[in-house]
Amino acid sequence: MIIKDFFSHKIHSSGAEWTDKLIEIATLFHEFDGQLYDRDTIEKRLAQISPRASFVARDKSKFRDEYSAYPAYFGLYQLVQSPKGWVIKTSETTKQFLLCEEPDPAAFLRIQLTLFQYPNGMGIAYYKKTNNLRIQANTRDRTLDFIKNGVHLSPLRLIALSLLADAQLRLVSLIESYVTYNEIFALANQSAVNQTTSPNLQIVIDQLKLARTGQISAPQKYEKRFHLLKHVDLFKIGNGKIQLRDCVSEVDFLDVEGKIITIAHTTTQFSAFDQISTGEQLVQAIGSGLWGAYFDGLRILRSDTVRILADDIALTSPTPITSQPIPSIEINPTTYPLRKRAEMIPTPQRATRKRTLADPEVTKIKRQRRNLIHKLLVEQMDDLLRDLGAEPMESSHIDLYAQIPNEGSFIFEMKSGGQNLLPQIRKGLSQ
Repeated sequence: MIIKDFFSHKIHSSGAEWTDKLIEIATLFHEFDGQLYDRDTIEKRLAQISPRASFVARDKSKFRDEYSAYPAYFGLYQLVQSPKGWVIKTSETTKQFLLCEEPDPAAFLRIQLTLFQYPNGMGIAYYKKTNNLRIQANTRDRTLDFIKNGVHLSPLRLIALSLLADAQLRLVSLIESYVTYNEIFALANQSAVNQTTSPNLQIVIDQLKLARTGQISAPQKYEKRFHLLKHVDLFKIGNGKIQLRDCVSEVDFLDVEGKIITIAHTTTQFSAFDQISTGEQLVQAIGSGLWGAYFDGLRILRSDTVRILADDIALTSPTPITSQPIPSIEINPTTYPLRKRAEMIPTPQRATRKRTLADPEVTKIKRQRRNLIHKLLVEQMDDLLRDLGAEPMESSHIDLYAQIPNEGSFIFEMKSGGQNLLPQIRKGLSQ
């Protein structure tokens, strides 16, 4: 058994727009929450979304990624048995962090990837109007191999532990620590490390020493797909190594440090497959919903763990801390001029921490605009304004501005309403 990859090649997460796509996929599947699974109906809905409002692929040949990789690696939803067949159930973590007024995909990813492990329940194809399923042969064999060899490996926890181990080995601050791709895969393939999702830090330190002295090594070939880590807002990836992202204040650093320590010391583990030895048993266990029930951070992780991973202390802390040599953020006056709305949805710029902390209000607005329902509302209002002869404009603070012929000038703040209609109106007026 050789571990050669951590994350799927089906998840094309290198672009800045990828987290918006994640939110959109979650929103689209949530439309079917509680309904019978019908792939044809879902594909039809995916194809309906306008390119002006969504990054979701409209090429049917690419929809298979949404059906396989996204629920498997992120737990967006699960399928549960019912008398009439499989029913879609959106996870609580998805609802809390991707389907809210201000989606926070980084918090969602930190929580779910802390839980993600091998072996798991991926590689499944479900048949509509039945409770039948099948597992891909290569995934089945790999999963059974993991079970046979006692593997319980959490990629994100191993990376966090490796950074803590490097800091102790080289006697440096966590902000200066790093681990190479080769070292990560060398560690992942040692039984001293991969038998539990939460190996002892001293064991990781000892194994990292061996890797750095050439006594253990990574496989000759392995997949270097680490783009996903950029979106958890903790890491900087490049030059064959992983390290902490640049921090712009001491509070920011302490926030990142706390999250890394929390991830490294999480002990929750999925062990329901441990006694399985055949493909038939594996299919039965997955069909019973064991993996889906586990892979939902808000239900499984301790509440204090969720709070640390989800909160952004640097955005909310009013108290400066000065004990660490992290440079303070410089806040300069900024203007947000109106601009014409593009015909196509623009590619988002990758957020920088300095920009985020310099204007927290704009950060909240940007999070709001990632909501697919919000995007669709703005698109519909844009169409209406153009029909009235107006030219819609926007800025970082304003959803839409238009001078309507014979009517005057108007500012539009879009809210999705629902059960929180009154708070949404209040928030819109305050904005």
